[in-house]
Amino acid sequence: MAGQVRHTAHIPEWKVREVEELVDKISKSRVVGVVGLREIPADNLQKMRGDLRESVEIKVVRNTIARRALDASPAEIRPLADFIEDQTALIFSDLNPFKLSTILEKGKQPMPIKAGTRAPKDIVIEAGETSFSPGPMVGKLQAAGIPAAIKGGKVVINQKITLAKEGEVVPARIAEILKSMEIFPRNVGLELRGAYEGGLIFRSSDLAIDVEGQVAKMSEASARAFGFAVEIGYPTPATIGPMLQKAQTKARALVLDAGIIVPGMMEFILARAAADARAIASLASGEKAPAAPQAAAAPAVEEKEEEEKKDEEGDTAAGLGALFG
Repeated sequence: MAGQVRHTAHIPEWKVREVEELVDKISKSRVVGVVGLREIPADNLQKMRGDLRESVEIKVVRNTIARRALDASPAEIRPLADFIEDQTALIFSDLNPFKLSTILEKGKQPMPIKAGTRAPKDIVIEAGETSFSPGPMVGKLQAAGIPAAIKGGKVVINQKITLAKEGEVVPARIAEILKSMEIFPRNVGLELRGAYEGGLIFRSSDLAIDVEGQVAKMSEASARAFGFAVEIGYPTPATIGPMLQKAQTKARALVLDAGIIVPGMMEFILARAAADARAIASLASGEKAPAAPQAAAAPAVEEKEEEEKKDEEGDTAAGLGALFG
């Protein structure tokens, strides 16, 4: 992915070197991403760097330098520059974009919402006792529209209330109350805006999928397909074993029911015949016929077949999980 960096007289030498280093880094990385840094405190960013050190490298540079480096890279990665705006950083990783997005989402931390910003989700206050002692806090809660009262020496919220709907601007008095109640509606962290891998550009919306849910659905579909293939006798390397076991089980049952003389089954045939004879004798004497004993071979084979089917489904699910890292 290496490209040519154009040197011009009016660009400082340190900028040229920084662009060249970025171009080289881009050319050697499996995945290159653009992340937003808005509202991340410096100490939080340092902690994120430390937590991600083994799998992700974060490079904070000026937006102009990041754009120049991407423009100097091959054409397939240049569209990544469209995601550079506001406070931005480039990240480099060997993780696939989906796992990278998941890791960055898990690394976000809850933080207070600021006055004048929009609620990222419905902000709901549950009814019940609070940690506040009686005092001015009751008036502040009521001023913010929260039905508060004093009961048993504690400040209590009488009913569940939605302070702000998703997308609504949060006023200062509500932002202050939420901070006092230690309710943090926002998760702040690295926002993956776009990522490049193998000639493809992924937007954040492309990566926002429930990987575990999708793997579970694929595993269920795989298990159903496996069962259907065995049922209709569709031979594959995975189904041929269970199909033969199923055929053997049915063959054994047929031999027992029809009394067919087959080597290896005589013990079970004679046991069935003896049981039938005892039943007839009991009926002839007017006694209640005892329940006929079941041959042990057929159920044993069925149990083995069921166990191997479960093992096969488990292997399928594990393989699908590995696909997503």
